[in-house]
Amino acid sequence: MKNLVFLTLAVCAAGSASADLTTLYGSNNNGASGGMVYFDAVVNANALTVTGFDTNYNGTDAFTYEVWTRPGTFVGNAGSSAGWTMVATGTGIGAGDDLASSVTLSNSFVLGASATTGFALRLTGSPVGHEYTNGTGSNQTYSNADLTLNLGAADNTPFAGAGFSPRVWNGTIKYSAVPEPATFAVLGLGALALIRRRRTVK
Repeated sequence: MKNLVFLTLAVCAAGSASADLTTLYGSNNNGASGGMVYFDAVVNANALTVTGFDTNYNGTDAFTYEVWTRPGTFVGNAGSSAGWTMVATGTGIGAGDDLASSVTLSNSFVLGASATTGFALRLTGSPVGHEYTNGTGSNQTYSNADLTLNLGAADNTPFAGAGFSPRVWNGTIKYSAVPEPATFAVLGLGALALIRRRRTVK
C-alpha cells in the first residue's frame, strides 16, 4: 500500500509542472492607480492553471490586483466590461521600479488548451498603477513551449477603451502545465506495471 501511495504521488507530481513566462522589466511609461493593462494569452496543446503573477510597480507600499479574462482577444473589447469575468483578486507589496513585485492571488484559475484568452489586469496602489513599456513592434510578443503573450494596451479607467496602444505589460505569469489525459494514462499504466512487478518478485 505504501508503494501504491508513493507511486500515485509520483504520477501526480509528474503530471503537473510549475513554470512561468516573463515579458520584461524595463518601463518607460506608466498608468494611473486603478488603471488596466490588456493582452492576449494563446495557450498551446495543454491547459494551464494560472497560480500567480509578478508585476512592475513603482512603489514599496501595498497594492491590490484584479484579474479579468474573456474568451478570445481583448482587441475591440476593452471599451466595456461585457463579456469579461473577474477570475481572481490579488495583493502584493511593491518592490520598486523595474523590479518584480509578487502578486498573491486569491485563487488559481484555468486557461483552456488550444485557445486564446484576453486579459485585463487592474492595479490599485499609490501614487501610480502599472509600470509598462511602449510597444515598438519588436517587444510585444513573448512565448515558450506552453503559451504566447501578445501585448497589448492600457487605460487609466477600467474598460474605458484601452486608449493607450501599443503598451507592454511588465510582468511574469506563473502557472502549472497539465499534460493531456493520454499522458496521465501512460503514467498510470507505468505505475501499475511497477506495482505488479513488485508483487511478482515477492
